[in-house]
Amino acid sequence: VSGVKISDVTYQDIHGSSATEVAVKFDCSKKYPCTGIKLEDVKLSYKNQQVEASCSNVGGVASGLVQPTNCL
Repeated sequence: VSGVKISDVTYQDIHGSSATEVAVKFDCSKKYPCTGIKLEDVKLSYKNQQVEASCSNVGGVASGLVQPTNCL
């Protein structure tokens, strides 16, 4: 169980390629979930294909163009 709480983080204007198919992964703890996460204009690809997102125990918002599809 993690003892660190992540909150109020903004990922903005991130463009490029991912090393894996899962380009965005938030794996936060149940006891201390991630909160206030913001994705703004994030566009990632994997070998010129669409990528995936994985979210566990995270809350936040997305705005603008966000690829992979938002899972917040």
